Amino acid sequence: MMTPGRLMNVLRWPARLGLGAAVLAIAWLALTPQPDPPGLGWDKLNHVTAFLVLAALAQLGWPGRGARWWRLGLLLGYGLAIELVQGLLDYRQGSVLDFAADALGVALWHGLRLMAMPRIFTTSQPRGGRWPS
Repeated sequence: MMTPGRLMNVLRWPARLGLGAAVLAIAWLALTPQPDPPGLGWDKLNHVTAFLVLAALAQLGWPGRGARWWRLGLLLGYGLAIELVQGLLDYRQGSVLDFAADALGVALWHGLRLMAMPRIFTTSQPRGGRWPS
């Protein structure tokens, strides 16, 4: 059986590549003219989902408590940067509510991770030194 720590090591590089691809795709969708943008049917749900996925990929790519604050800062900074740039474009507009939806997506990931999957997303073993089989 693969231990959670081993699983995290296997997923690290694919998650990092996925995060890079997602960041580029989201930037393209956010900053180019989109007459009929793809998505889930509601703009705020698109933002929540996108940033939930970004947070998950960032967590998988750079696990551990030591990386928590810079992951949070970079994700929220990315969302804020998109909204600020959109505010400068003639064909887009920045939105505080869009940024709030981005932050909600990140917060939802962290809440889900803490409630449902705490052992999978930690690199340390529990007290006693062994994962249960």
